[in-house]
This record gives sequence, C-alpha cells and structure tokens, in this order.
Amino acid sequence: QLGGPEKVAEVTGRRGMLVRASNGKGVTYQARNTKDVTMEMVNMHERQLFMDGKKLVAIISEAGSAGVSLQADRRAGNQKRRVHLTLELPWSADRAIQQFGRTHRSNQASAPEYRLLFTNLGGERRFASIVAKRLESLGALTQGDRRAGPSLSAYNYDSAYGKRALMIMYKGIMEQDSLPVVPQGCSSDRPETIQDFINHAKAALISVGIVRDTTIVNGKELGRLSGRIIDSDMHDVGRFLNRLLGLPPEIQNKLFELFVSILDLLVQNARIEGNLDTGIVDLKANVIELQGTPKTVHVDQMTGASTVLFTFILDRGITWESASTMLNEKQKDGLGSNNDGFYESKREWLGKRHFILAFESSTSGMYKIVRPAVGESIREMSLSELKNKYRKISSLEKAQTGWEDEYEVSSKQCMHGPNCKIGTFCTVGRRLQEVNVLGGLILPVWGTVEKALSKQARLSHRRLRVVRIETTEDNQRIVGLLVPNAAVETVLQGLAWVQEIDD
Repeated sequence: QLGGPEKVAEVTGRRGMLVRASNGKGVTYQARNTKDVTMEMVNMHERQLFMDGKKLVAIISEAGSAGVSLQADRRAGNQKRRVHLTLELPWSADRAIQQFGRTHRSNQASAPEYRLLFTNLGGERRFASIVAKRLESLGALTQGDRRAGPSLSAYNYDSAYGKRALMIMYKGIMEQDSLPVVPQGCSSDRPETIQDFINHAKAALISVGIVRDTTIVNGKELGRLSGRIIDSDMHDVGRFLNRLLGLPPEIQNKLFELFVSILDLLVQNARIEGNLDTGIVDLKANVIELQGTPKTVHVDQMTGASTVLFTFILDRGITWESASTMLNEKQKDGLGSNNDGFYESKREWLGKRHFILAFESSTSGMYKIVRPAVGESIREMSLSELKNKYRKISSLEKAQTGWEDEYEVSSKQCMHGPNCKIGTFCTVGRRLQEVNVLGGLILPVWGTVEKALSKQARLSHRRLRVVRIETTEDNQRIVGLLVPNAAVETVLQGLAWVQEIDD
C-alpha cells in the first residue's frame, strides 16, 4: 500500500524479502541486495535513498537501526518533517528513547512528530505509561523545565496518586470500603449491578494471583469468595498493570477504567484543594499589574543578593462584552450545541442568583463554565449537573444585568459576602485579587519561609508553591514563591526584617 520496495526504504536485519507478484497472485522471495550493493551495505544504501528523498517512507527495526540517523538533516536532500510511528512499544523505556533518537538529532531542520501506537487494552497502556514517564523526565533534564517535554502525565499511572487509587480500588473490590465511583456499565440505582461487578473483579484478581489465600465462605453468604491482598501488592501499580495482561479483554478494560476513574477523581480533588504539585504554576488573569515598588525583605550577607517581595493585582473577571463575544464566536463557527448559553443558578446564595456562561468542551457531554468574577473554571461540568444546578436564560437583557452586577460586586468582596469568616484574605469568587510573590534570592530563605507557612491555619496555605507571573502591560516576568496574603506578616517576621512591615 505504501508503494512497494521501490518507494519504501527498509533498514532491518533481514537478508531477503517476500514481494507480491505483479499479477497479484502469490509472492516471490527476493534478496534485499542487488548486484551493485553488498548485503553488508544494503541498510546504509537504503538509508541514503531515504535521506536523499528518493524514498519517502523508511521502515526500521531495532536490529537494523543501531547508530542510524534519519533526522531532517539540513545537509540532506529530504528535509521534510519526520513523523515517527512506533508500532511496538518496547518493554524498556531506555530502548524506546533509543528508537526515538533515530529521528531526533542535532542539525535538524525541524523536530519529528511522534505517534505512539498501542491498543486500548488496559494492560498495554502499562508500556505507554513507562515510556511516558521517561519522556517527561527528558524534557526536565535537557531544558531544566518539567513542562518542556510532551505532557504525557495522563499516561503516568505509577505516581503517588496512582498508588492511592489502586489501594482504594482494591479495598472496594475486597468490600472493606465502598467504591468512590460507579464502575463502568453499572448503575448506582441498581446496587446488584455493582455487586455483580465486584464478584467478577474479585474472581479476576484471584485468577491472576493478586488476591491470595482464597476460601469459599459457608453459612449465610454461601459461595462468596474471601481472601487477602498482601501489603506490598496494595500499592504496586506496575504489578497490577502487568497482571491485567493475563485477563480476558472485557474484565481487563473494566478494571482498568475503574482504576483510571478513581485516579482522575483523586487528582481532581487535589487540584480543587490546591494540593496538586504541578511544578511551576503560571498565574494567569486578564489583567496583571505590579502594585507599588517591590520591597527588599532580606539581603544575603555573603553575596549581597537580595530577596524581594512583589505585590501584584490580578483581575480574573470576564466582562459582559467578552462573554457575549465568546458565545457568538462559538455559534458563528457552527461548533456550538443547543445547550450553549447563559444560565442562572436555581438556588439563591446570600439573596442572589449566580450567572454563568456554559458551552460544550472538546470532551463530549462535558461543558466549560465561565463565571463573571473568576473567568473560565478548571473543572468542567456534565450536562446533567449543569441542568440540575442551573437554568438557561432566554432573555439576554436579564443575563446582562445579572452578569454585570456580579462582575461589579466581586471586585470588592468574596462570594461568601461581607460577613466571611476569613474576611479580606478570602479569594473565593473575588475578581480583584492581591498576590504576593517572593522573588530574587530564594534558596537561603526557603527553610524560613517553609517554617512560617507551616503555622498557617488553612491547609492550602501551608504548601510552598513556585509560581511564574507576567504583567500584562510591560511583560515583566517574575518567578518566585507564592506567599498567601494571610501569611505575609508571619513570613516577614520569620525573615527578621528590621524595617517596619508597613514601610
């Protein structure tokens, strides 16, 4: 289909090839080399034809590709962008990286595009997960930025959250705890479907040796299986994914989907609580302004380098005009769905109803939510949740009045109203937000800042977070430690800065 040996370069360890006869009946065996090319040189010859652009497809195997360069070299005739398809992901991540290195080398006109092909089977995603983990680390090692590599964290199951998700799933299947999500194909209205799944899952885990010491329970619950999962298996994601390969596809996929949905739930909760470690976080808003002049709060005695406290004002809101334009563009492109539009909350909150703009996202059945005070929400909403909490507004005037009112009020207060327990430090639903960032020399004061934050009352304020922020007007970039507003005074006292804090 690619045009036969005349169009395709082959760099493998084979000595001969089977070529389909011209009449389409049967195949003939041919040696790969010709009179002009010796068998030892055939791979180099084929490689050269590809690099010169005489053949535009190359098929390489591990045996034939050692030391071969196939990148879009500036010195070669064929400088088209390479698309590298991996048909068989190797077991070892080192080998995978070795293979990717064939097309991604120095002096190239453009970097290759990688396509990792693997089936939808739960067990096979295991190999993708290992390779993904290693490729992510490559970006961090070569460019000093963990976001430099491709974002493959969706395939990295062997993380702290992966281990927790596995333990929760095992406990659910062993009926020591309830499952936090409904397994695929089951319904929460019919508990017998969930019980049926648990029985199947338990039998599957017994068959691959994860559940040990099984006995059949007698008495009341006749025929039920009981057993145990040893502690070392409870957190071993690698073993779980490897053993999955030994199960029939149907139960394999159901178990894997359950594991992934619990993992997604854990990551989502961590993101909402502000505990998700995403490395350097970019603080984004429509308007970011530096307030006043940065204050020097610490000077290192040895180097004379200083630590500086920057205060920014972030405006996260979306005006009525911007929201209307967003909706119009969606509808103009013909991409919108019937449920796109402005909604108001069914429930009142402090005597007011909230207004939102919802439109269908790239994930089918999920909706992106835009609020007047805080812009686009990280969390997407399902259609059922949207219709349960909000009702669609047909009158644009009503939506405009409600939207503009909420936009105005949110500049001065959080969504909990004037009597909020945390007072001015609360940022929930507040449009204008003050953000304090410690920049400049950080490492010598890291411990002091950490100690000061550990005394904070709120859990989310105790974590050290490194942020990157860029002012919208003059594009000034600052990277530093985010200091929660409630903790600024404690941190400055910890740094034992002599000047008055108000100075």
